[in-house]
Amino acid sequence: MGTSIRRVVVTGAASGIGAALAARLTAAGHDVVGVDRAEGAEVRCDLADAAAVDTAAARILAGGAPDGLALVAGVPGTAPAATVYAVNVLGLRRLAEALTPAMPSGSAIVLLASMAGYRGTLSEAEADALLDLPDAELAPALAALGLDGPEAYQVSKQLVHRHTLRLAARLHPAGVRCVSVSPGPVATPILADFRATMPSLDVAAEIVGRHARPEEIAAIADFALSPEASWLNGVDLRADGGLTALRQIPASQIPAVRS
Repeated sequence: MGTSIRRVVVTGAASGIGAALAARLTAAGHDVVGVDRAEGAEVRCDLADAAAVDTAAARILAGGAPDGLALVAGVPGTAPAATVYAVNVLGLRRLAEALTPAMPSGSAIVLLASMAGYRGTLSEAEADALLDLPDAELAPALAALGLDGPEAYQVSKQLVHRHTLRLAARLHPAGVRCVSVSPGPVATPILADFRATMPSLDVAAEIVGRHARPEEIAAIADFALSPEASWLNGVDLRADGGLTALRQIPASQIPAVRS
């Protein structure tokens, strides 16, 4: 595809990271198909509604096969656990399953995960067993975990990590790449929701110096979608501003910030 114009589908395109990514891609001349539940979205869709996802996928494909798919939309742990799973896992997976068969070799998929996914409590075997289930069985199986709030959110993003790995392996023969991006806290309109369910969230800003800007995470997703990232596949890109390093390395080994 080189530097040719790409057709990229972006979910959650009305605000936050999705809006920043859609704006960045549009400014570069690409054909962006914005998907969001908000009024005014090019393709209006509530990812928690399976029928709406199927309708949205059909509408997207009617306009041509996408070269890129950025699954950015998600809901925080302030939402009911069923909604967290429906959007962050089932809706994400359903839209990807509908669109990926049409994506040509050289295409790429980016799934927005989260650093919170590394706190998920499932084993790899448990995650795989869940992801092997069809939607009709996955929803009740997730409900049976009995999680809520931040714990449900963490597991939802842990499943995004695992789904990325599985999807990358499955699509490799077709020449379609798949990576996830895991931000730490980001200054988006739902930051207050995360703060409500994760009281220690602002500790990250104290350690790193600030929260990420949506545009910074969008830039990473943009690169991961691009042909220039052709050797990135099946991995999670941690976008935490150095938080992991600063937490693991003793403060005595970190020099003072230069004025």
